[in-house]
Amino acid sequence: MQNTNNTKIKTVTTFENADNSVQLDIDLTATAYTVNGRKVESITLYADADCYGDLAVNWEAEEDSNYVHNTSMLMRDTNDSTNNTATMGEFYWEHAFDNTLHSILSEYGFSAQAVADVCTSEWGMQDVGRASYDANCIAEEMLAAHNVVFETA
Repeated sequence: MQNTNNTKIKTVTTFENADNSVQLDIDLTATAYTVNGRKVESITLYADADCYGDLAVNWEAEEDSNYVHNTSMLMRDTNDSTNNTATMGEFYWEHAFDNTLHSILSEYGFSAQAVADVCTSEWGMQDVGRASYDANCIAEEMLAAHNVVFETA
């Protein structure tokens, strides 16, 4: 994937020479972005030449110690009445932040093709305070901005 807007991408990424990795970190604490009344704090993603993780939208969770997992399924109980579970559902099922996320990534120089490729990861990847997205093309553009080549198997 070719993206010539490396300067903008470099404003929100950090290259670590020790392990040839790139970290995306978009600080949103000064913005008014919310989902289900919970403040969206940052967008992060790790990538190196061998692998890349999932893109995380980190949000301010409520205290969650009273959550009771009352289902045999591995995923969080969607029938739970806590606001954290509802917020997770807004990110995952309702795609409440998708358009905003795409706009933010575009603002920081990622190509339209890479942004269009971003989608929510499976429910099991979501966590209290963290919405998970697949963003392979974003990771590849991060790496390319720092002249790191992703090596496919």
